[in-house]
Amino acid sequence: MKILHLIYDHMSNPWVGGGGAVRVYELYRRLSEKGHEITIISGMYPGSSAYKEGGIEYKFLGTDRNYILSTFSYAFHAGRFLKRHGDEFDIVVEDFAPWNPVFSRFLTKKPVILHVNHKEGWGIFKRWWFLGLPFFLIEAFYPRLFSRITALSEGTKKKLGLSHTVVFPAGINSNLLMSELSEEGDYILYIGRLHIKNKGLDSLFDAMKGVDTLLFVVGRGRDEQRLKELAQRLKLKNVVFRGFLSEEEKIDVLRAAKVFVLPSRFEGWGIVVLEAAACGRPVIVSDIPELSFAIQGGFGISFKTGSSKDLAQKINLLLKDDVLRHRMADKARPYAKDYTWDNISKGYERFLMDVAGL
Repeated sequence: MKILHLIYDHMSNPWVGGGGAVRVYELYRRLSEKGHEITIISGMYPGSSAYKEGGIEYKFLGTDRNYILSTFSYAFHAGRFLKRHGDEFDIVVEDFAPWNPVFSRFLTKKPVILHVNHKEGWGIFKRWWFLGLPFFLIEAFYPRLFSRITALSEGTKKKLGLSHTVVFPAGINSNLLMSELSEEGDYILYIGRLHIKNKGLDSLFDAMKGVDTLLFVVGRGRDEQRLKELAQRLKLKNVVFRGFLSEEEKIDVLRAAKVFVLPSRFEGWGIVVLEAAACGRPVIVSDIPELSFAIQGGFGISFKTGSSKDLAQKINLLLKDDVLRHRMADKARPYAKDYTWDNISKGYERFLMDVAGL
C-alpha cells in the first residue's frame, strides 16, 4: 500500500514540533516495516531537508522564512503536490489544522481520510481575537466535507459531532513498560512544547508561587525566552529549565518525578501523559475532555483550566498526601499497557486497507 500523509508539523520543527508529528512517525515506522510505502509532506522550517528513513520518505514544502509564511505556504504547495501526484498513491491522509487546510478531498480521486487531533472551538478567539473568525469557521465546517474521519480521542470525536468518526489514540513505546519503576525524586515535572497559552504554562508558573517544591521544565519552543522572563518577574526560585532532552534522558526524569503536570488549554491526547503513566507516575491535568482519560484511569486528577489557584491546590494535595499519590501511581502503568504503538498501528493498518479497498 502506498500512503501519502499531509501534516504541517514535524518532530524537528522548532515552531510547532509536537505530539502530532510523533504520532505520524510512530505509526508509519511500524507500517513501513510491514512493506508499506509512505510519503509524508510537511511544512518547511529552518534546516529542513528531504530525507528517507526506511520505508518513509519525508518531503518539505513551502518556505522557511518564518512560521506564519511557512504554515500558509505549506497549504498551497501541499495542495499543488497532491493535485499533481495524488493519484500515484493508494490512499491520502490529511492531518487537519484550521490554519492550513489543504482541501485534499477535492484534489485527488483516491480515497482521502481527514485526521483531527483536537478542536479548539471558541478558544480560537482567545488566541486571535476577531482575526480568529476564519479559522473558527474552517474548524467548524471543514471536517463535514469528508466522509472518512479519524480523531485522536473520544473527546475530540464528541466535539466534532460526526458519528462516522473513528478514534485512533496516541500510544507509547512498549519498552517503557519493561523498565523498572524508580523511587520518586523531590520535584514535579512538565515536559512539552514551550508555548505559554496553548500549554497553560502561565497558569503553572503562577501556581508555583504557592508550591514549595522544584519544577523541572523540559522542552523547547518559541516562548522559551518569554517563560524565563516570566519566571524572573514572578521571582520563582523553584523553576529549573532543563532544555531539550534525549529520549533516554526524558524517561529518566519522568521515572523519578514525584508528580507530572500538563496544564494545557488545548490538547489532542497528551502522549507524555501516557508516558508518565508507563513510568508509574501520577499526573495532574487540566479539565479539558481530551485529558479526562487520566482521571478515568485513576492515575490523575484535574484542575480548572487556567486557574493557577486551583492548580496550586492540586499540586500541594498530591505532594502532601503520600497515600493518595502512591495509590494513583499504582494504577498508572496497568492503564498504559493498553496503549502501545504496536497495538494501535495494527488497527490503523486494517482501517487504511479497508478504506483503500485492499
